[in-house]
Amino acid sequence: MKYIKWMYVVMAAMVLVNLASEYILNGKYSAIASWLVTALFFFGTLFFINAKHSLSKK
Repeated sequence: MKYIKWMYVVMAAMVLVNLASEYILNGKYSAIASWLVTALFFFGTLFFINAKHSLSKK
């Protein structure tokens, strides 16, 4: 269950990075924000794999 919570945290962080990039920073650092979203997507995928593995054991 803890992996599912972390997946939600990663998803919320992706949304916050996009919103901060566009509205607070006016798109000046959109390339850096894109890299951050890509890294967060990678970590979210890892949490998904761990959640799938731990839930299939039960």
